[in-house]
Amino acid sequence: MKAALAAVVFTIVGLPGTVWAQCCTGYTEATVCAGVTLTKSRWCIQDSVPTGQNALPAEFCAYGDKVVTTLEQVFNIPAPETFEFQLDTQTGGAHTGTNCGHLGDGVAYDAFVGNAYGATSFWGYLLALHEAINDWTGMSSSGWPTDWWADHQSAFPNLMDFHIMATIGAANNDINLTKAAAAQKMRFYPGGDSADPKVVALDNVYSMMPNGDGYAGFSHLFSMQNTDGVHWDNLDVPNPDEKRSEYVLAYMSLATGQRVLSTLQGPGLNGGGEICNNTDDGAGDAPYTCNSDVIDAIATAHCSVVANGNPAADLTALRAGNYQMVPSGPCGASCPSECACSSDNHCVAPWLAPAMDAGAGDAGVGAMGGGGTPAVGGSGTGGSAGIAAVGGGAAVGGGATVGGSAGSPASNGGASVGAGGSTATAAGSGGITGTTPASGGGAPGAPAPSTSSGCGCTVIGSTTGGAGWSTMGAGLIALGALRRRRRLAAAKSAL
Repeated sequence: MKAALAAVVFTIVGLPGTVWAQCCTGYTEATVCAGVTLTKSRWCIQDSVPTGQNALPAEFCAYGDKVVTTLEQVFNIPAPETFEFQLDTQTGGAHTGTNCGHLGDGVAYDAFVGNAYGATSFWGYLLALHEAINDWTGMSSSGWPTDWWADHQSAFPNLMDFHIMATIGAANNDINLTKAAAAQKMRFYPGGDSADPKVVALDNVYSMMPNGDGYAGFSHLFSMQNTDGVHWDNLDVPNPDEKRSEYVLAYMSLATGQRVLSTLQGPGLNGGGEICNNTDDGAGDAPYTCNSDVIDAIATAHCSVVANGNPAADLTALRAGNYQMVPSGPCGASCPSECACSSDNHCVAPWLAPAMDAGAGDAGVGAMGGGGTPAVGGSGTGGSAGIAAVGGGAAVGGGATVGGSAGSPASNGGASVGAGGSTATAAGSGGITGTTPASGGGAPGAPAPSTSSGCGCTVIGSTTGGAGWSTMGAGLIALGALRRRRRLAAAKSAL
């Protein structure tokens, strides 16, 4: 059974602007960070950790602040309070939230020692970040598709792990963290110990975002979704469900500037795909196939709502899943930048506008232009007017990083958006909907049962890499056991 890191629903228990003055009871702030100026985070070590204050390497102090800052930018959501990273006494696990309701996450202390995939403290870096991604994803919305975005299958947090680790590693000139990021990516690509075409598919979309900026692209996705007030659990459909995925793909397509369905369905570059194409996710969820016409209609409904000035009735319909009830919006100054004008002067999804009709359709990973060959590359020489990057430019018309040859600008494309497009980049997912596995790692060299910490990141014990982390690549979360949700609502009501 495939391994995957799970995500959980996280309920913020602090009020906006809350700044907790100290660690949870039973935890003490890491003394190794005493001389480091931290403005976004703190590290707290459980008093019962066997190695005490020696549990946290000094390199992690500044890492915490950089994780929080990056996630604030990616999700367009500022941290409502200081983020608390906890080192827990248990071995072999991680979870979102803290044991006293602070915004934060907890990771087993033994994750911060040892070596995995050639990187020192690999699991400490990965899990502290991974659970923080889940926290922010839950702040954006609950109910992301469990069969591909997060939970039963956690493609988005697994994708963002290696991108963010690489970003911080490069910014800090940290060779070890850069190595850890590369290893995390390799784990999910073909031949890796957790190979997952869904992660690869989302990485392909990451590479298709405008100007090659996956962070900005996904930030735009979250911004549109939250500005519209669309939350997936309010769509009145199960999770997972075709309509729920179509909604997410509509916003992802708007952020990318083109349809992404065929890229996610696959087969795509490096074996990416198996999303929304009637493929069993391996976790017992019923498969389904997404409809591109529905995705177009949802995306256009968003455009219409904004163009019409965000009428309350239209927003209510869109939020409830009744996108068909949203009337058309006019093309003009109120039509948002992620949309375009149709031939009859309506504000619509950009790929439905005349400028892209010449060869629009779904973008494989290589070309969306009229002359480009869908899927893997293509020269993209016959692109659409006015949008070179999507009509055969370097980004998606056979792009330098995600396609074949660099591709030439749209033959009839205007210069208003760019003559040649740009190299691509893209983003992944975020996790929600609580889970937990059945058992976890034991002490070094002595595998033993361990209660789950709530996120489903508990692993099987091993004699290598500290305290049972080397097998995490193949045993992170038995998907069949991902059922119990961890919520902190009780702690919230007590405040």
